[in-house]
Amino acid sequence: MLNNISEFLRRIDQFGASYKPSYSYGEVQFKTSLGGLLSIVLYGLSLAYLIYELILWKSGRILPKITSLQTEIETYSLQFDKVTIASFCLRKHTSIHNQIDPFDPNNVIVLPMLYEILNDEFQEPQTLLSTKKSEKHGTYLIEVKNIELSNNEHESLDHPNKEFLLVFQECTQDLLPEGWYCAKEDRIKTFFNQKQNQLQIQTFVNQYNTSTKKIDIVEQDYYASFDNKTTYFSQIVIGSTNISIDTGFLLESLEIIEFPSSLQSYIQQMDLDYFAHSFQNKIFLAFEFELGTLQQTVYVEYPKVSEVLANIGSIVSFFLFFSHIAYMINEKNLELKVLRTLIEMYYPQMKEVTFKKNCYGKVIQVLYKNSRVSISFLETYNKFLKIAQAKLCLTNQLYEVSRLQFILNSICDKQVFRDCHDIGIRLKGLDFEHDPDKHNNKPNIIKVENIIQQELKLENVENESIKELNITKINPKATIEMQSNQIQVEQLNQSQSLFLGKMIENQLIDEEDFKLSDEDFYVLMQHQSRIKELEYETVALQNQQQIQYEVQN
Repeated sequence: MLNNISEFLRRIDQFGASYKPSYSYGEVQFKTSLGGLLSIVLYGLSLAYLIYELILWKSGRILPKITSLQTEIETYSLQFDKVTIASFCLRKHTSIHNQIDPFDPNNVIVLPMLYEILNDEFQEPQTLLSTKKSEKHGTYLIEVKNIELSNNEHESLDHPNKEFLLVFQECTQDLLPEGWYCAKEDRIKTFFNQKQNQLQIQTFVNQYNTSTKKIDIVEQDYYASFDNKTTYFSQIVIGSTNISIDTGFLLESLEIIEFPSSLQSYIQQMDLDYFAHSFQNKIFLAFEFELGTLQQTVYVEYPKVSEVLANIGSIVSFFLFFSHIAYMINEKNLELKVLRTLIEMYYPQMKEVTFKKNCYGKVIQVLYKNSRVSISFLETYNKFLKIAQAKLCLTNQLYEVSRLQFILNSICDKQVFRDCHDIGIRLKGLDFEHDPDKHNNKPNIIKVENIIQQELKLENVENESIKELNITKINPKATIEMQSNQIQVEQLNQSQSLFLGKMIENQLIDEEDFKLSDEDFYVLMQHQSRIKELEYETVALQNQQQIQYEVQN
């Protein structure tokens, strides 16, 4: 059962590792200085862009996705406990000396009264007199705050329609708090005879700041004039915004905020008699505050780390696209290096051949030991490269191995091939530890001096030379055959090593003495008909000499 589970898990493993053979000792990948320079540039740009994007994301300078729509809401309410809905003060003019302030506690000319209207019915009013002064004009400031507006199309008792009306009426001493006094008639006339009696109106709404993720206050100013003959009426409709903010790092994390976001003012100029019947007093200015039926619904989604990384990844992918150039260059250089190494295995003199190229990569000079060689040698070298490419083909390598097997089979008995699976080198230094329970009186260490198999005798190998590797079968017949085969192999190795071991630069070597020629470079290769089309001039010359010799004989 456990074995089946283990086998099932092994089969579904998606992280299997593959073995990468090295093209050279200790080197799995071919790398160049050009590729290293390009790696520094590309990965440096990628890292710089990564840091840049993360800084923008952290500081909130990456714009979020915002979806907005207008919806009609029949029933809802809005609190103004954190923000002043409106403020009023006399506009100060430097050109008017001794300008009279109508909200002076000792000389009140205009009395601000705030009425709450529930389902179109006026409630008990409250005065909004204040000793607070405006920072800009230095006159007394009247503020409308800490109120709640509600809208209900059905006007139910549980949730009534709530509005507020602020009127600036003629002062009445009975409505003033203790310590406050109405102005005398002469001062009232002087006030209305002033050249400019403007009331500055400041309204405040909120706006969500996507950069700081906070609610900002937006101020709007406009002016209304005092007139003792008409009434200035302004209907202020307040629009609200319901905003859902998603600030999640990876997953959704919503925060819902509702606040006043807009004001619409509808202004009318009326006779004094219009409000006199309702309030039994002269009304100079009137401001009605009500909640609109349209609400703006906004959904703000800040970029999550996945989106930021995806954006970074797209740009980095564009940068790393140029890495394919370095990869192709390294791939081509690796191929040329392997082909050159293969050619040098057959032609050791190629190690002393160098090619000089111009800035466009064209070979302009061929040197052999710093001596110039005819440029025509480049054609021969190109033929070498084509043959080396064919030799490195996997099917050709398998074909050459099969040919070698047939050659060995022609000079060796098949029993040698069968017995080669049992050949091995004796393992030295194999010591067994002493078991004190079974052998109390014996030495602690037992050395294994000889481990002899039934059919083979193994001799220690100190060097890697084939001359010192003697693996002899105990069977006498097979021993004689092995000795003869070994002599042939030693003679073949001796011939090649003699040719490769001599100093070529100072001696003229006759290759026919060692039976080596250019043909040995491709004699075992597959597709001989194609390869013969690339025969070298030296091979063709030798064939012509051989034909002439046979004709003469």
